[in-house]
Amino acid sequence: MPTAGPTIRRWGWISLLGLVLCAGCGLGAFAGRPPRLIQVAVNYLPYLVKGARPQFPPTPVLVLTPVDKREPYPVQEGGPLPTSQDNTAILGIWGMSSEEGTVRISPPPERYPTIPHTLGAQRRMKAGVANHPDLPSGIFTLPDLPRTVQNALESHFYEAGFPVQKVDIALPAESTATSAMAPYALGCAIEQFSLVSLERVQEVPVFNPLGGYHMLNLPARGPTRAQVILALTLYRWPSGEILWEGKVADAVDDPPLEEHEFLYATPGEVLSMALSRAVGSILVNQELQDVLLTR
Repeated sequence: MPTAGPTIRRWGWISLLGLVLCAGCGLGAFAGRPPRLIQVAVNYLPYLVKGARPQFPPTPVLVLTPVDKREPYPVQEGGPLPTSQDNTAILGIWGMSSEEGTVRISPPPERYPTIPHTLGAQRRMKAGVANHPDLPSGIFTLPDLPRTVQNALESHFYEAGFPVQKVDIALPAESTATSAMAPYALGCAIEQFSLVSLERVQEVPVFNPLGGYHMLNLPARGPTRAQVILALTLYRWPSGEILWEGKVADAVDDPPLEEHEFLYATPGEVLSMALSRAVGSILVNQELQDVLLTR
């Protein structure tokens, strides 16, 4: 007998797409064209350590389950997108900014020197997200965001020589739900984990074998930005005494600011770099080092 779970999840996503469609109705941008869901792959890249890290004693550390405390993503006229749907995080959108409208990029002159520059089009991709997209052509999603962050934290502490264990609780107050033992536990609140990309129209010349050409206008990924902010707490386990609190953050623009060539093949790679650089800066914090080096 079929269960109700898949039907509920399906209607959840349909409702989300309906919300986004309503968001674009004001400017008529999405008539008959719902935004697509773009699942991104995010991976922790090891050893991106910014600063000196001492040799820590091999003291066991529990990594608690991170809590998602992100704000919903705003879209045009239809209210904000939820932060998650069916355990799938809504990271942000790929789409146009209502303040910019359609932005066209002409063919690169170094590849097509005989094609004149199109009036009103940019000659090169301009880096930076001055105006965030609010008219979505796509919605960036990531399954099980807390687990992704928890795995990154576990890997970072393991690299530094700590015996690490992940547990499925978020706070020391829930310690009765696990039998895991260690002197320390690391808690995490995900304050920002976002990915946005501006939609651009790339002009692509199509040549006629008999001579001449015509232009195709194709939607393309434009300036992309990933941002990660994590609020961390080191507890004495299992008492819950707070030994240290701090935040780590990072933001990555692709193309890099003041440049026009993409460094990363996909938006997911941009977000992977932001996550890895943020997490990679945890154990260079002097106050945290002082706690972990105290026997």
